[in-house]
Amino acid sequence: MFTRKGNMSGTKLFRKEDLDLEPVNGMKTIGLVNTSFSKELGGGIGVFEDCSIPWNITYDEIIYILDGQFTLRVGDEVYNARAGDVLWIPRDTEIVYEAQERVTFFYSVFPAGNAPSTSKLIDYASKT
Repeated sequence: MFTRKGNMSGTKLFRKEDLDLEPVNGMKTIGLVNTSFSKELGGGIGVFEDCSIPWNITYDEIIYILDGQFTLRVGDEVYNARAGDVLWIPRDTEIVYEAQERVTFFYSVFPAGNAPSTSKLIDYASKT
């Protein structure tokens, strides 16, 4: 049986209009579910636009493409994803995120503390 540990607060609502999704240097990720209230699972919304970003994943990640065309490179393998597609990336994988256009996505990571966007202690929940 799972028991909640620590000072974790309850249900949260995140409103799109409260989020700044303008990319900086080709990307923007907002770790909505972060270590301020979840020690295990992290998640958020992100945008890639006209970018190629090498990255080493130190956490398990799921990416769900909301809109746009997205490319993920893993070594010699290329994964082209579009709206409705889901990518699974295991931890300790070297990748390159690529987008030739604006791509909006939802992502989830485990453990939350290993990902830069979800290791921050910020409460993005709507106040209304």
